[in-house]
Amino acid sequence: MKNVISKRVLPILLAGMLLLSGCGSRPNGGKADVVVVTPTPEVSANPAASAQIVPETTATTAPTNTPAPTSTATQQQAPAAATTPAPTPAPTPAPTPAPTPKPTPAPTQAPSNKPVVTKNPTDEKVIVGGSCWFVAKYENAVWAEWHFVSPDGSRDLSYADAEKEFSTMEIVKGYASTMQLKNIPEALNGWKVYCRFSNNNGAVTTTKAAITVTNSTDGSPRVTKSPTGETVDAGGSCFFVARHEDAIWAEWHFVSPDGSRDINYADAAKEFAGVEIINGNTGTLQLKNISVSLNGWKVYCKFSNNIGSVKTSSAQITVSGQKDPGTAVVTVSDQDASYSALYNGSYVESVAKKGTMTISGGPDIFNVSVRWPNSASEYSTWTFSGSFDGRAVMHYSNCTMKTVTVDEKGNETSLMDYNNGTGYLQMTDSGLTWADDGRSASGAASFVKS
Repeated sequence: MKNVISKRVLPILLAGMLLLSGCGSRPNGGKADVVVVTPTPEVSANPAASAQIVPETTATTAPTNTPAPTSTATQQQAPAAATTPAPTPAPTPAPTPAPTPKPTPAPTQAPSNKPVVTKNPTDEKVIVGGSCWFVAKYENAVWAEWHFVSPDGSRDLSYADAEKEFSTMEIVKGYASTMQLKNIPEALNGWKVYCRFSNNNGAVTTTKAAITVTNSTDGSPRVTKSPTGETVDAGGSCFFVARHEDAIWAEWHFVSPDGSRDINYADAAKEFAGVEIINGNTGTLQLKNISVSLNGWKVYCKFSNNIGSVKTSSAQITVSGQKDPGTAVVTVSDQDASYSALYNGSYVESVAKKGTMTISGGPDIFNVSVRWPNSASEYSTWTFSGSFDGRAVMHYSNCTMKTVTVDEKGNETSLMDYNNGTGYLQMTDSGLTWADDGRSASGAASFVKS
C-alpha cells in the first residue's frame, strides 16, 4: 500500500519542488517555465522519463489549478469558541388599556301625550223647544270645549259665544265631554257641533254632529198607564204610578183644586212644607206625611224626549182629617222592603265582564254606582238613585257621570261629564238591564248578580 502511494505522490512532489526552485531566477526573460506533469498509473524506474520540462513559450494550454493535498493535521478543526448565551430580556409589562368612556345616551324626547278622541258625537233630531245630548269621549285630555259651526261653515263659535247667539237656548256643560242643549230654537237647525279636547301638549277635535230642529211630533213619548186617585189619612203615605214608551225624562206636577195653579214637584215641596215628595222625576211618585192641605189637589206626570212631551191624565188626592180605625192605609212599603234583598248587591256586565254595578239602600230609595273601564288608564263612573216601581223599573234623572284618568304614579284626575243625567234600570229574569241616556250610542247593558 505504501509503494502505491509513493508511486503516485512522488512525481507530484518533484514537480512542486522544481516550480519552487524556478521562482528565484527566471532565465527566460523572467518568465517561469510551465511544468506539465502527467501522472501515470505506475512510476518508471528512470526518473527522467517521469517528467518533461516544456518551455512556457511553447505552452498553449492554461495551467490547471490542482488543489494542494491537505495533510491530516490541517484537516483537524480548531475547537469551537464557547457560545455566549444571549441575555434574557426583562419582561415588558402589558400596557394598561385606557378606560373606554361610557357613551352618553342621546336625550330621550318626552312623548307628546296629546289627547286622543275615542268617541265622536252623533247627529241629533229634536223638536222646537226640546232638548238633546251630545257625547264625546277622549284619552289624556285636561280641558274640553264644545263649538258650534254654522250650516255654511263660515262661523265657528265656542259654547260661550253660542249662548249669546241663541239667547233663549240653555247650554249645559259646554266645557265637559257631554253637553246638553235645552229649549232648542228653530234657528239652530242645520248647525253642527264638535268638541275640542286639549292638554299642555296639544289639542284634538271630534268630528261634527248635525242638529236637525223640526216642528214634527213624530217619535214623541206615549203614555201607557195614567195614575189613579188615592185616599189617605193625614200623616199617611201613598204612591202614584205612571207608565210610558220612548220617554227620556219624567216630571210630576201638582194642580190646585180649582185648576188655577200648576206647579212641578220641586215647587210643591216648598208649597207643602213637611210633606216628603220622593222620586218626583221618575214614573213612580211617593208622598209621605201628607197634610190636609193637599186634599183635593191632583197630580199628573209629564213624559218627554228630544222630540216632544206628553202628559198623563190627572189623579186626585183625597186626605181625611183623622184615621178610620176600620180602614188600613195600603202602601207598597212592604213590597219595596222585599225588593231591598232582591236588588241590593254587586253585579257584573254579562258580555265582556268589564263593567260593574253596586246597588244599596232601599226599601224606598236605592243607590246605584256603575264603573266602566275605557282603557288601562281611564274609566267612567255613573252614580244615581231612585225607587223601583211595580214593574221593577227605576227611572232616574239625577245621574252624575265622571271620567277618571290615572297617571303612571297612580294619581287619579276626575272630570265630570254631566249631572242630572236620565235613564232607567230594570229587573229582568236574568238580571238587570241598564240604559243611560248620556251613553245612548252604546245601547243598553245587561248585568248579572256576582
